[in-house]
Amino acid sequence: MVYYFILTAIPFAIVSAFCIHWITLSEESNPEKRLEISRGVYLGFSFQVFVFAWLLFQLGHSRFAFPVVAIAFSMLGDWFNLQFPLAKKYMKDPVLGGIFSFAIAQIFFLLAIRQLITWEELYSSPRPFLITLLFIILPALIFYFRVYNPNRSKWVMASAFIYGIILCFFVSLCINAYLLYGGVWIYLGIGAGFFLLSDAVMGETTINGTRHPKWEFQVPWITYLIAQCFLLVGFFLVSHTRLLAH
Repeated sequence: MVYYFILTAIPFAIVSAFCIHWITLSEESNPEKRLEISRGVYLGFSFQVFVFAWLLFQLGHSRFAFPVVAIAFSMLGDWFNLQFPLAKKYMKDPVLGGIFSFAIAQIFFLLAIRQLITWEELYSSPRPFLITLLFIILPALIFYFRVYNPNRSKWVMASAFIYGIILCFFVSLCINAYLLYGGVWIYLGIGAGFFLLSDAVMGETTINGTRHPKWEFQVPWITYLIAQCFLLVGFFLVSHTRLLAH
């Protein structure tokens, strides 16, 4: 019963608290000013997600540590993406550090999936291959038409494109696993979907560098927090049904 309370109460509290903070920003329309006001708050939310990850897998007595490491690198990526003065001091474009950090985080998420299911299990018919191909091709087209900016650093553009492929591959694995097994895998599918949505919005605003709507940092963050929470709950539930079964 304690597990179920933690699985629902903590994510709800994190996302609800962010929404309350978002409301307090309603009178400020400048996205840069909003970011200055919110940097510390957002990093605090990121730390809360990390504590949630650590708590889940400690209470579950699980050696399944890959999701916790992924969240740690995500938090590092958040620090870069929030463009703290220290990051700007040592990097011309801190977003590049964020992309690298999140790419490492996605690799650890992939390792977590790999520990739960084999490629042979997952790709046992043509459908999973088609879904993976679809999830890689469509975002690549979106990147070309909505994200790519020839005036931005080539390193940023190339890194963002490669990161997008890694992310989309992870999303396709979560979707394929849910279609194959159903059940609690749906949490991973939903979490991966929100992760893709978050990065897609950030891609066509912050990464592109020419579009700066009022909600430039809020929409990616709320969808990102939802994604992280769903992924953690999903990995916790799946690991305790598959790893413990073996």
